[in-house]
Amino acid sequence: MSGSAQQRLPLEIAGAGRVEVIVGIPSFGNARTIAHVVSTAIRGLSSYFPGSRTLVFNSDGGSTDGTPDVLRQAAAATLAELHPGEMRPHVASSRYRGISGKGSAFREIFEVAHGLGASAVVLLDADLRSVAPDWIARLALPIVEGRVDYVAPLYRRHKFDGTITNSIVFPLTDALFGGSVRQPIGGDFGVCGELAEFYAGQDVWNGDVARFGIDLWMTIHALAGGWRVGQMHLGAKIHDPKDPGQHLAKMLVEVVGTAFSLIEEHETRWLSGTRAHDAEIFGEPRPVELPAVEVNVERMLEQFRFGVQSLEPVYGSLFDARLRAEIDCAARIGDFPDEIWVETILQYIVAFHEHRLPREQLLASLTPLYLGRTGCFVARNREATEDEAEERVQGLARAFRGRVPELIARWGSGEKERQP
Repeated sequence: MSGSAQQRLPLEIAGAGRVEVIVGIPSFGNARTIAHVVSTAIRGLSSYFPGSRTLVFNSDGGSTDGTPDVLRQAAAATLAELHPGEMRPHVASSRYRGISGKGSAFREIFEVAHGLGASAVVLLDADLRSVAPDWIARLALPIVEGRVDYVAPLYRRHKFDGTITNSIVFPLTDALFGGSVRQPIGGDFGVCGELAEFYAGQDVWNGDVARFGIDLWMTIHALAGGWRVGQMHLGAKIHDPKDPGQHLAKMLVEVVGTAFSLIEEHETRWLSGTRAHDAEIFGEPRPVELPAVEVNVERMLEQFRFGVQSLEPVYGSLFDARLRAEIDCAARIGDFPDEIWVETILQYIVAFHEHRLPREQLLASLTPLYLGRTGCFVARNREATEDEAEERVQGLARAFRGRVPELIARWGSGEKERQP
C-alpha cells in the first residue's frame, strides 16, 4: 500500500496487513439497529471467506446515541461465538472527517479499502432489518471471482415502495447510461478495490455527494466509466416504508438534483449514444413477504392540484403552452399518463441545464408534480399484482428511452441564463 494511503487509515487499523474483503457500514444514530447488521456481517465473512483476512469497518458520523459502542459490544459477542481456531474478521469503528453525510462515510470506507489493498468492499446500510449472512457473499463473490467490478442490489419491493426510483431515477438512469440497473440508489453494494480507489480519489467530497446522492453517484460513475456492472438478487430490503405524500419531498430534491447534475457531468457519454450493456443478473429471485405500504392518495392529489395552481408562474417559465395544458388537465382529472410525465421530466432536465431558475427553486417545484404522478400510479395499480405494477414501471423506462433523441436535440439549443 502507498504511504499516503497508509497515513489516511484510522489508527485502530493503521498497522493491519492486506485485507481481502471489507464490509463497510456507514452510520449516524443507529444504535437500535446496528448490532444486527454488524453481527450478520461477521457471520457472513466467517462463513463465506473463512481463510481470508477480512474486516468489518464502521464509519460513523459522530453519533450521540452510542452507536459505535453498541457495534463493538455486538461484535465482541458474535466473535466469541465463532469456533476456536477460525480466522476471525477484524472489527473497527472510526469517526469520519469532513461534511456530515453518508458520502463522507463512504469516502473513509473507500480510503480504508485502498489503504489495506482490499479486493472487494461490501457496503451495508446500518438500519437493515432483512440483511442475512449470505448477502456478504452475494455482493462480494462476483467481484472476488473477477466477473464484475460493481454489484448493485436487486430487491423485491412493494409496488408502492421506492417511488422516486420507480418514477424518475431508474428509468432516467437506464435511458441515458444503460445497464438496466433496477436499484441505482439501493444502498447496499459491492465494489472492487480498483473502483473504490477511483471513488476515493474524486474531488467531490466538499459538496453534495458528501451529504447525499452518493448511491446514485457511484452507480452512474460505474456505468459511464465503463466498469463491469452486475446485479444480485437479495430478496426483500426491510426498512420503514414512507408515505410519499409525507416524507419524501426533501429526498426528491436531493436525489433528482444529483441525477440532473450527473447528466451534465457525463453529457459526452450519453450525447454520443453510448450506453452500458445490460448488467448481468446473479442469483435467483427469492419469495418474500413484503410489508404493506400505506399511501394517502387523496392527500397527494390535493397537493398536486394546489401546486399546479399556486406555481403557475413558475411552470409558465419552464414549460411550453401545450405541456402546461396537459398538466392542468392531469391535475383536474387525476390521471398523469406516461408520455406527459416523461415530457415533464425532460423539460425539467433542459431547464436545469439552462439555469432558467435558481436550481433549488426549480427542483422544489417538481414536488407537487411528483406527488401527482405517484398518486395517479397508486390509484391505477391498487388491484394490480406486484408483477403487473413492475411491468408498468418497465414500460415507463421504455418510454424514457424512446425520447432520448429529443433530449439530445434540445441539449444546448437554448441560451443559458445563469442563476445562482
